[in-house]
Amino acid sequence: MRRFGLVWVLVVFFFSSLRAEDFYTPEDYKKIFLKEIEARLGKVYPNLSLERFSVEPRNVKVEKNIPYKANFLGRAGLGSNTLVLVFFKEGKEALRIRVWGYVEAYVPVLVLTKPLEKGEVIREEHVVFEKKPLSKLPQDVILQKEEVLGKELRTSLKPNVVLRKSFLAEALLIKRGQVVVITARGKGFLVQAKGKALQDGRKEEMIKVKNLSSNKEVLGKVVSSKEIEVVL
Repeated sequence: MRRFGLVWVLVVFFFSSLRAEDFYTPEDYKKIFLKEIEARLGKVYPNLSLERFSVEPRNVKVEKNIPYKANFLGRAGLGSNTLVLVFFKEGKEALRIRVWGYVEAYVPVLVLTKPLEKGEVIREEHVVFEKKPLSKLPQDVILQKEEVLGKELRTSLKPNVVLRKSFLAEALLIKRGQVVVITARGKGFLVQAKGKALQDGRKEEMIKVKNLSSNKEVLGKVVSSKEIEVVL
């Protein structure tokens, strides 16, 4: 059946009066591939890119008015995909064309504009968005600028490094030895006193603090750069 299909297509090419533009070209196959892949992935990945592409067999000419069906081998996704085009003559399969393509999706991610040392706090001028291939990004990649501003680096990083959540920590709000306000809230009352932080603390962390009036040590939650809240 496939041999018949190949002979039939070649005969049409050499003995018909059709022009060259009446036959599929590699560019036409590329458009078909992109149409089919976007129909399956376009809603999930709006910025698809065809990185590499090939057609087999290469030397077969097929008329554009011949009906065909298109199916991917396996489930279409990012990376390597093979689309099989089955062409029909008089309702019977006449020829198959395999269209292979490597598909990528590009998404904007945050990268560093300059080298930063461990412990530095990330500011607006330290980051910029760049589009990167999604299939090569780590799972904890950061997509929102709000997720990095004001955060502290756990490790030193070079410029153009893609920022990940594992690289970041909440910045220190309170340092050991710092004078703070100890706040105790209850139903219908608020008590405040001066205290001294006995540990470094990040937002929402529980640290030890010494009440400077009573000299008692209590455990409190860091709520700001100046305040520690204790629960009575």
